[in-house]
Amino acid sequence: MDLPYEKKSLKAISKKRNYCKVLSVEDDPDYQEALMNGLSALNYDGKQVEFLTASSASEAATVIAANPDISVIFLDVVMETDVAGLRLIRTIRDVIGNDLVRIVLLTGQPGMAPVDDLIGQYDIDDYWCKSDLTQAHLQTIVLSNLRTWEHLSDMKEARHGMQLLLASSQRIASKSDITDYTHSILEEIGLLLKMSSGGIVCFFHPEEEHLEKALIVAACGEFSSHIHQYFLSAIQDGILREAVELANTQKSHVFQDGFSVLYFSNKELEDREYMVVVKLDRNLASNEINLLQVFCENISAGFRNVALHNKLTELAYVEPTLGIHNKNWLVREIRNMFSWEREKATLLMLYVEDLAYTESVLGSKYCDQLTLSLYDYLNHFFDKTVDIALLERDTLVLIVYDDQDYNEASLENIIHTSIEVENSLHSLDLTVSLVKFSDFPNYEPEQLVSVGKSTLERAKYESVSYLAFSETLASEMFGRYELLKDLREAILDNQILAYFQPKFSLKDNTLIGFEALARWVHKNGQFIPPDQFIALAESSGLIDKLDQQMLRQSCKAINTLKNLGINVPISVNVAGNEIIRPNYFENFKRLLAEEGISNEMIELEITESQIIEEKTNINKHLSNLKTLGIRVNIDDFGTGYSSLAYLSTLSVSTIKIDHSFVWRMEESEKDWEILKMIIELGNFLGLSVIAEGIETEQQKTHLLALGCEDGQGYLFAKPMSLDDTISWVKAGL
Repeated sequence: MDLPYEKKSLKAISKKRNYCKVLSVEDDPDYQEALMNGLSALNYDGKQVEFLTASSASEAATVIAANPDISVIFLDVVMETDVAGLRLIRTIRDVIGNDLVRIVLLTGQPGMAPVDDLIGQYDIDDYWCKSDLTQAHLQTIVLSNLRTWEHLSDMKEARHGMQLLLASSQRIASKSDITDYTHSILEEIGLLLKMSSGGIVCFFHPEEEHLEKALIVAACGEFSSHIHQYFLSAIQDGILREAVELANTQKSHVFQDGFSVLYFSNKELEDREYMVVVKLDRNLASNEINLLQVFCENISAGFRNVALHNKLTELAYVEPTLGIHNKNWLVREIRNMFSWEREKATLLMLYVEDLAYTESVLGSKYCDQLTLSLYDYLNHFFDKTVDIALLERDTLVLIVYDDQDYNEASLENIIHTSIEVENSLHSLDLTVSLVKFSDFPNYEPEQLVSVGKSTLERAKYESVSYLAFSETLASEMFGRYELLKDLREAILDNQILAYFQPKFSLKDNTLIGFEALARWVHKNGQFIPPDQFIALAESSGLIDKLDQQMLRQSCKAINTLKNLGINVPISVNVAGNEIIRPNYFENFKRLLAEEGISNEMIELEITESQIIEEKTNINKHLSNLKTLGIRVNIDDFGTGYSSLAYLSTLSVSTIKIDHSFVWRMEESEKDWEILKMIIELGNFLGLSVIAEGIETEQQKTHLLALGCEDGQGYLFAKPMSLDDTISWVKAGL
């Protein structure tokens, strides 16, 4: 920041102290007159010396109180009483608190008290016997003490000024808002200079605006009514206008009689120039000029700090591309809410469906404009105050301040809306979650935003357009969170076990393999259904560890069964997004090698829906598995909406018919036809077909009649632990 300084401007108004006062306290009128006569010809650097007199200690106390700037006091020791003079010294030093005035003690009784004792006890600066004072001595004593007093006064003023300066600098340093900061500047300059007339702070952008566009952002005193006005149109004083124009032209401070204009430039951070105008009813003393110049350094640093704070605030609280407030800002706003505001506030979280696809087709610039248009639409939609923040590229968060109970019907024009983008209408479908603050008064701001996001994800998962957060939903979320903690612990401690369900040939009941199924008995003894913890593992990133454990346990089971003379493969479930990981095959082959298992003894099962989700990349990975001799089964076939064309390109060996078709085939002609079609499709493509969930002999018979030759289900055996599987095998042998 520039800090120009015009030294020659100071000379006209810098000035020294041009007068001083001397007090003589003497109860002998003759000696008083002689003392005044002796000092009448005193010349102190051409300065005016005013002589004051008092004839008693009590009168002197009154004169001293009325003239705190007395420089030298000649004081008779004995007046009303023998110690009246000494008592007056105590009053001056301890009661009035004047430690600068020079006190010269006079006595007409030499030897009355030891000089050193008096000076030490009473803070006396000099001690003379009246009979020893000649005119030459008297003038020398006065001049010496006047110079000492002036030097000490300057030092005290400087020290006091620096104390004021330090306090002022500390106070303005705490301001980070430009409005608060500029008002604080005027307040502190007022304290430093005892300014009573008034002051102004204005700024403008020199690259874009002329001085007439300098906006007054702070004002005090006689200028208070001009705040938020343009300087040159508001201020009519010609001399003041000229001083400001001169400061702008010279890019420096300008000091004139009655005015000081301080110039500051902050181009490097915000391209602004600031003017601080101070009007005084007097000229500045030299020490005040020095203080003001030092204070300008602090003001300059303060402008820089405010600009930096604004930049950091913008980075911390504003999304830079769109200029919309972000999550940090929203959390801060919620934290700063009054209790009555929270009672009325509702959080709405809006997900713009297919925005990523729109961006891939129409470009990011179009989507930026779409988001801004939606932002404007939402601002106009709500009658009451609304705060809007951008949580993610495709997700907006609103805080609506009103008493209305919103529901899906009242938000229909938001959930399904059309907005204008680049002069054409764009239809939008939004998914909305709602959190009413008054229903959850103890939630922290971060919690409110978090549950809004969780509720939104739940709505997207359930394919609904609107979902409100409730105590019931909160309980479910908390339960899942607690279950997730236990799941992490269970996987870490290998508490989840592989259970094995045999697969049979439906033609001759020959054992053809097993499927490994994850089973979890919670530490509290409760059985946790697989559809609960497997979905939780997938959503939390634990599924890879769980799949690895099931694979390793299956390998051990293969070796154990082999020792019993049972050589059949075991199929293990694996998530589709795990197969496409770069290191999956290396880890897979290494694990099989560690356990001594040949590739053909392990089969992998992937659900049809997961194959569809990963269809862009998954087939090349399936081909790699097929090359290794590993069979891949499509699990839950018939539930994932895969096309026949896509199915024909997959490197898979088996399709497993979902149990729902098996269970309903005798009740629904439609399911019977679907089942028949799936079996014929598998046979046509040369794939093995296995039916899941066979529970009755009649179902088995029907499946055989339709051409399905393999199956599994409770008709043959339930999933069993390895120990139970061993017992089951031995019993069958």
